[in-house]
Amino acid sequence: MPIYNIADLNISINPLNDETKKRISPYIVNSDSFDFEVKVSQNDIADYIANSKQYCNSFMAESTLILTQICNRILENYDGFFFHSSSLMLDDEGYLFTAVSGTGKSTHTALWRKLFKEKVVMINDDKPIIRKKDGVFYVYGTPWMGKSDIGNNVKAPVKAVYILQRGEKNSAVRVKPGAVFKNILEATVVPTDRRNMEKLLELLDEFFCSVPLFLLTCNMDIEAAQVAYNASKNISLQA
Repeated sequence: MPIYNIADLNISINPLNDETKKRISPYIVNSDSFDFEVKVSQNDIADYIANSKQYCNSFMAESTLILTQICNRILENYDGFFFHSSSLMLDDEGYLFTAVSGTGKSTHTALWRKLFKEKVVMINDDKPIIRKKDGVFYVYGTPWMGKSDIGNNVKAPVKAVYILQRGEKNSAVRVKPGAVFKNILEATVVPTDRRNMEKLLELLDEFFCSVPLFLLTCNMDIEAAQVAYNASKNISLQA
């Protein structure tokens, strides 16, 4: 079976759909060993489609099932979790922007690309993975990048996380995780079993103890990107 390196883990995956193979092909590696295996059968795909409340084809079902298995295994054994966000890299550091769908995550990261130009590398516009490795939390690109299909097979240590909300004026205020806990949980996949739920909460607590969290009120002006960037830079200067 082909081996793919995702979030610094070698994963054995045997995709059934040609579209899925194409989607994950940038992550394939020449290796005979793997950390874990992901298996999705035609029956799994058929069951997923039958139970879906919205339109879903075979490619969409298989992709979702593969990603779900990967995220579950990484949470269980490899100190990582899924975090629904638009993520980018600037000066080798990662910035994450999360919000409910339609709030403007992709619009905001586009402002960073406009402001900082080629210095910005998009990591993933929708479905990155966060993982702690050697005591550092990294944001990783994945093959699943949302409707925009923007991202790269790269990683970066997380510099800051922003929760976006629309507003007329631009401001970035540092907040404690407890003040926006609902937003944080909505950005990840909540496990159904107690053991993994406890593991997720421990990881989130450790993550936000080491990474600043901001409530970013922003409009569509390029100033919004500058305000967000300055907030993280000011934290560094005060440290």
